[in-house]
Amino acid sequence: MKLTVLSIVIGIAAMLTVGCSEERKSTDGALSLIDAAYKAKDYDKLLHLTDSLEKTGELLPSSANYWRGYACDRTKRKQEAVEYWKAAIQESEKSTDAEDLSNYVKAASHLSNILTLDKDYDGVLKLAQPVVERTEALKCDTTSDYANLLIYIGLCQITLGQSEGEENSRLLRACEKHQQNIDRNHSDQAYKDAIAGMVNIAYYCVVSKKYEEALYYTRSFGDLLMEYENHTGIDSIYVDRQVGRYTIYKALALDNLGRKDEAGKTYEAFLQTKFSKSAEGIRFAEDYIKGNVSE
Repeated sequence: MKLTVLSIVIGIAAMLTVGCSEERKSTDGALSLIDAAYKAKDYDKLLHLTDSLEKTGELLPSSANYWRGYACDRTKRKQEAVEYWKAAIQESEKSTDAEDLSNYVKAASHLSNILTLDKDYDGVLKLAQPVVERTEALKCDTTSDYANLLIYIGLCQITLGQSEGEENSRLLRACEKHQQNIDRNHSDQAYKDAIAGMVNIAYYCVVSKKYEEALYYTRSFGDLLMEYENHTGIDSIYVDRQVGRYTIYKALALDNLGRKDEAGKTYEAFLQTKFSKSAEGIRFAEDYIKGNVSE
């Protein structure tokens, strides 16, 4: 089953913190063109723009390679995406420029996602931990991409048996960072970034059969959804999808912990969502009915 995580949390390169140097940057015009192609999901145009704007010096090499990787990933050219994101990291790993650092963290986050899906958990830790440490040292640790790197590290630690139980410090810090982003911005995107992170955590805890951890984080997931539902201008289809995920993850955790009555009631709530009729929802429902979880 494919994880729908970072593909729904990407935004145009946000500046990190004022503590990061701003020695150089792409032009506003170049970033506006890139943003327009990104929002239009015109990936051919996005690739064309990155080439032409980099040649004219209007787009930093790290930004060009990040967006090339993004366009390739969205058009199912995984290996090309991996190479471009590696190049973006190489271009920016010694820079203290804000835009470079943003691309550095975002590219590392996407690569960590791919490595996690490929079950290369040692590879995730080798890649992500130095990025997190450098980002923290530069006090540029306020973005959702940084929080997602913490999530990948924490999930891989759980899978490799390095978990500290429900007190996994990386996952808890990631949740705190997402909440701080919500408190700071009060934006729809901040909520969706945080929700995507909680989906990621709950999903991997369930498929890794770490049911105590899954139940712990589904509680946080549920609290976040309740808060988001009181936010203005929400998308009812989006909310239904997330409520569906929340209820089936919780039902699976409860069922596998032997709490059958609670699991049954939670599963009934899942069946009330439109998400339960989707391909993803049906797959999880089958796992619940069979009494096991498959990846």
